[in-house]
Amino acid sequence: MPSVGQHVDITAPSLALDIDGLPLRAAAPHLPGTRASDKIRAYAVFGGLPGVLAHLDTSVTVGTNVRRLLLPDHGPLADVPMSWLERSVQTVTRYVSVLEALCVGEAEWADLTRAIPDLTKSGQVAPYLKRLAELGFVRSRRSLDAAPRSRSTRYAITDPFLAFWVRFILPWRVSERASEIVPYYADEIRPGIRDHVQRMMPMLCRRHMEIDALETLGSNARDSGSIWGSAAEIPVAGTLGSGAIYYGACLWDPPSSRPRKPELTPLEHLDRAIRETRYGFGRQGRIRVVFTGRSTPTWLRREVARRDDARIVDATSLLGDALT
Repeated sequence: MPSVGQHVDITAPSLALDIDGLPLRAAAPHLPGTRASDKIRAYAVFGGLPGVLAHLDTSVTVGTNVRRLLLPDHGPLADVPMSWLERSVQTVTRYVSVLEALCVGEAEWADLTRAIPDLTKSGQVAPYLKRLAELGFVRSRRSLDAAPRSRSTRYAITDPFLAFWVRFILPWRVSERASEIVPYYADEIRPGIRDHVQRMMPMLCRRHMEIDALETLGSNARDSGSIWGSAAEIPVAGTLGSGAIYYGACLWDPPSSRPRKPELTPLEHLDRAIRETRYGFGRQGRIRVVFTGRSTPTWLRREVARRDDARIVDATSLLGDALT
């Protein structure tokens, strides 16, 4: 794998096949911004692929990097994901349809089938998912509390940059270009970044639990994933190396950054969902973790402080020493 600072031919198809994205802390020195929340926001846009990070100018904002690198026709990152696809598959249309269905978050089989209108049978989506997984664009996961024979699977785009490009840049690349770059960014991209970061937070937080929770919770996860079903929706969950079960809520911008406490807090949401899952049932050590990206309201800190089974992992904790 090339180092982040090394010049790489980002259009080479091998990048999509062989290079895993760096986690947040490893990518942080190559991302714009000085505060922890700035780095998280930048990571949600540009991800951790070394070839992408190599093009970023850390002295300017996320928005300036997007306007310079992604939106101009000559931008070095303008058509990268499409170039990867075109070098690897014959007809990109259905592959792009699958990615469009996934760019706003995880989806199940039925959601993906509906995203490709000309499919006549649900099984026809399988070869497209298989090929996208082989290329490193998509990965699949099962709920941690799924029954052994359950076929409930969710699919997601592997790196935040790929999701951002499909969601915001692809429409620009195929449009009639009725507006200029600056107005397009201001009207179509900037208002949607907050939602995009929120949708990327669970991926980022699950990775934190796998490799950096030793610092924040005293033990890295030996199992990491999420839980979903008819009643439970827990975006981050698993088992720590210590044997404790953890359940997490991920908040880029908490439901209220104002002093007023919301009607149902993140911890209360977690408590309700935990009652609906068998995962961790009967274990004495069950921890609630609230991840926050931009701010942690006083009411949330106070609520967590009153409970022995709750923790906060804020933006500074997610970055750790990578911020210094």
